[in-house]
Amino acid sequence: MNTLKVQEVVKRFGNTLALDQLNLTLSDNEFLTLLGPSNSGKSTLLQMIAGLDQPDEGKIYWDALDITHRYATLRNVVLVSQKYGMASQLSVYDNIAQALRFRHLTKKELQLHVLAALELLELEKLQQRILRTLSGGEVQRVAIARAMVRNADLYLFDDPITQVDPHTRYRIQQAMLLVHKLKTAMSIYATHHPADAFAIGGRIAIINQGRIEQLGDTDTLLTRPVNLFVAQFLNQPFLNQLTGTIQAIETGYTVQAGALKMVLDARWQAVLAPIQDQNQLILGIRPGTINFEWALKSINTSNYILLTACVLSVDLLMGYLTIQLNIGEETTLRAELKDSKQPAPTVGSYITIGLDPADIYLFNPQTKALIYPSDL
Repeated sequence: MNTLKVQEVVKRFGNTLALDQLNLTLSDNEFLTLLGPSNSGKSTLLQMIAGLDQPDEGKIYWDALDITHRYATLRNVVLVSQKYGMASQLSVYDNIAQALRFRHLTKKELQLHVLAALELLELEKLQQRILRTLSGGEVQRVAIARAMVRNADLYLFDDPITQVDPHTRYRIQQAMLLVHKLKTAMSIYATHHPADAFAIGGRIAIINQGRIEQLGDTDTLLTRPVNLFVAQFLNQPFLNQLTGTIQAIETGYTVQAGALKMVLDARWQAVLAPIQDQNQLILGIRPGTINFEWALKSINTSNYILLTACVLSVDLLMGYLTIQLNIGEETTLRAELKDSKQPAPTVGSYITIGLDPADIYLFNPQTKALIYPSDL
């Protein structure tokens, strides 16, 4: 069973700390998504793993073998990056075939491998086109096809499909997953798009400022983000943030932000007592967790927070409606309406909305860490 281990890796470029004591472990046949904003260290980390650059501190292991300073040519690793590294004067077919030039294949075997990759990436009609005549998105697909025909131990994809439409993007991702399963190798897919990470599935490593903030599956990251940064980044383009006050009561605590009030039982004592003197915390509410009055009819709302909201605006964003609501005392929330069968509420009208307290994030105002009892 193969294992890749990145241990306490540090990389500096002048005064810039690109990787800050980063730790990451991949197990056999795992497809991991490395998710983070621009300049977070994604590309630098992949280059370290591929052997194209070396860390200033720390180690990289393949099983028990220290490969930290091993030449890239001695690592059976494929890296697909924005730089591509292909021959612009050659055809699509020849660029893919070049990746197999040291495999000692017969002409028929080589043709079968190349045609299979062309079909997976929907490039059959472009196989005789010269690379420099292709669009950016088409070149990206050729680069992925070129990587897929290789038999590597590890495949690294550095945001490889930024210039394609969402439909094609999804189809390419599914093709990559299929090839990954067939080859039984490890893969790391680096991207700054949360939607990419969710579509690929598996474990997701959130990277920021050269450190792994959190590692987990989609459900864990969305329901229990370790801090405010992770919550904001995963809930692009918007996460509702409210400043709330905290007060101890006989049965636990109350948290209030304007008209929004929630009661927390005694299980919260251990995590809220340390910040009680600050008298404040940050509430995070995902737009998609706000339920409109027509949806509440089919939900058990006995423990819900029910609020009357005034509709301030209705806008179309990323294929669904974004509705801005005022819930009193100058407190506004942004909600999402993804049900195309339900007409949008009228601007200026008043509607009832419901929030499940379990869907509301609470963050420490100083450290920005998630506050959550371990026994819930």
